[in-house]
Amino acid sequence: MSLDLLRRGLKISHLRLLGELAVQSRLTDAARSLGMTQPAASRLISEIERIAEANLYVRSGRGIELTDVGRKLADRCVRILQEFGDAGRDIEQHKSGQSGHVSIGSVTGPAIEYILPALRHIRLSYPDISISVDVAPSRDLAPKLEDGRLDFSLSRVPVEADPGLFQERPLLREPASIVARIGHPLTRAGTPFPAEALLGFDWVLPPVGAPIRLSAEQALREKGLSQPTRVLTTSSFLFTLATVQRTNAIAPVAQSVARSFAEGPDGAPGSLIELQSDLHLSVETYSFLTRQGQVLTPVAQTVAREVLRAVGGQDGA
Repeated sequence: MSLDLLRRGLKISHLRLLGELAVQSRLTDAARSLGMTQPAASRLISEIERIAEANLYVRSGRGIELTDVGRKLADRCVRILQEFGDAGRDIEQHKSGQSGHVSIGSVTGPAIEYILPALRHIRLSYPDISISVDVAPSRDLAPKLEDGRLDFSLSRVPVEADPGLFQERPLLREPASIVARIGHPLTRAGTPFPAEALLGFDWVLPPVGAPIRLSAEQALREKGLSQPTRVLTTSSFLFTLATVQRTNAIAPVAQSVARSFAEGPDGAPGSLIELQSDLHLSVETYSFLTRQGQVLTPVAQTVAREVLRAVGGQDGA
């Protein structure tokens, strides 16, 4: 049965002395490094030998020399003390917002236009911060924010939610565009072409009540036009993109999303194109949302500050 050194009374002071003896050959020097007297150090090493039930050192002409058992125990003490040091640094980094985990929610447009650039900067400046990003409609993000699964979100308070549950900081109104595949028939029309031309094609729309769908429907009404009759409804942004890329269907999306897919990183043409019609779309203002009364952790404050800076030079959260 192995010795339970902690139960037998091994203390931090014992670890610190053995850690010093791993590098010092004189007990007097080890004691001085620890700010104790030589008799106190002698008493401590005697206690360690009693606890370990083994001789840990022998005297030599140069002072003391650790036995094999003493050397093994001293090496372990050094590693344990290093772990304590690392733990202290972890706590300080967490308190100062330099490490930890942050969960962000966002609707699609701000996720691509602002959160993605902020994450690039955070990865370089704060490599010990881990981040998860939930990109979804506001109605899906709100309950996650409410019950603490998200630290904050760039989204809207859904109409069915109690606004008193959230602390809301309005940010920007989100412009939107109608997108189509490269080579779509409407790309051969003059620009800007009349909005009624859009009604000759299938539309891919999010579920009824989604902000971008409401925006498109309102813009068509303001033009005195009917609503699209050939509609594919999906909550999947990926399925929307795939459908638009492979068919003649069109879809309203956040303008930042449209432009990120209309042009590659090197400036080469992308897989979609913004249709230049006289139908102008924008979605209601989104906000920086937290739970009512919530105080962000230091690490969440760090991430929020970088995200808000990307949005447009906003102050920290």
